[in-house]
Amino acid sequence: MNNARCTDDGVIYTALEFSRQLSSDLENKRRFLQCPACGGPAFFRHASQIGRAACFGARPHAQGCELTAQECADENQDPIHIPNSRIVVDFGYGSPARPERFSGSGHEPMQERSRLDHDQPHAHIYHRRLGSLLRTLIEYPAFLSSDQIIEVEGCGNMAARDLFVPLQCATYQYSGIYRGYFGVISHAKLAPDNSLWLNSGGNDNISFCIDSKCIDVILQRYGIKYLEEIAGAYILVLGTPRVSLNGKLFCVIEDISLMALRLT
Repeated sequence: MNNARCTDDGVIYTALEFSRQLSSDLENKRRFLQCPACGGPAFFRHASQIGRAACFGARPHAQGCELTAQECADENQDPIHIPNSRIVVDFGYGSPARPERFSGSGHEPMQERSRLDHDQPHAHIYHRRLGSLLRTLIEYPAFLSSDQIIEVEGCGNMAARDLFVPLQCATYQYSGIYRGYFGVISHAKLAPDNSLWLNSGGNDNISFCIDSKCIDVILQRYGIKYLEEIAGAYILVLGTPRVSLNGKLFCVIEDISLMALRLT
């Protein structure tokens, strides 16, 4: 996407024009970007050191937006809707995977635990890692509002529609509430204390804070060489947001197994 509207000053910029602003102005204005056609939340990505030009992106575009880069998945399609089934979140990143089994829908592989759920007779139990759940949330929007039961250690069982919260809907009312926060990162920035902040928009939008000791592990895990690559990435975080003294909603990622990132 070559153009975006900045709601802070009302100007529609080309990516090249936006990239030529003073650094302080750019860092502020990139929090207030929208698709100029549909008003969907947008992000800016600097030119890369491997030759990719500066660009804008928007996720999600409104349905039918003329600037949508690709056709949306069928929102009525739920790739893992299986009657009497339960998904257990598996935090064992990097451990050997259990044998995979397909749901029969022809889409997402799932891993079945060979026992029945005593609380729900004849229920099939499946293990899904956060990266797999993030991919499903991206590719199949209907999953976000589905009744699929998901079990999270220490949190119990919740329907997907209650567990997952889009970042643009994460307001102050979610302070102190443990949920799965999902959406697009507008940009990443190092703080003076060397913590890494992943921002989803302006001051009214939720941000994620990663302690300096975890940064290298995360960059290596996702093959990130430059922080600018995180702009426009999808994220899923299981955590409990809180409000800072200056009124900012944020969530500290204390355990990297509680997050998944997907670069674009």
